[in-house]
Amino acid sequence: MLTVTQRTISSDVRQAIVRYLLDNVDNPCISIAEGVQIMREMFPLCELTDWQLGDLIARAAIDAGFAVDFDAEVP
Repeated sequence: MLTVTQRTISSDVRQAIVRYLLDNVDNPCISIAEGVQIMREMFPLCELTDWQLGDLIARAAIDAGFAVDFDAEVP
């Protein structure tokens, strides 16, 4: 089960992802690797894994009509 802190972090991260997409609205394609890197810089203590962040970015980008470059490295 998620704690209140985890929900808050996820909500903040989701809002940051939407802002990232809005800032890149002129780009036809969103890079998952770039998005994960930016989220890590904004939220260095985020408990989400890179995989989870990439998934959130990809889902939001696809929902918003962006093409997605699945360029993130898989461990």
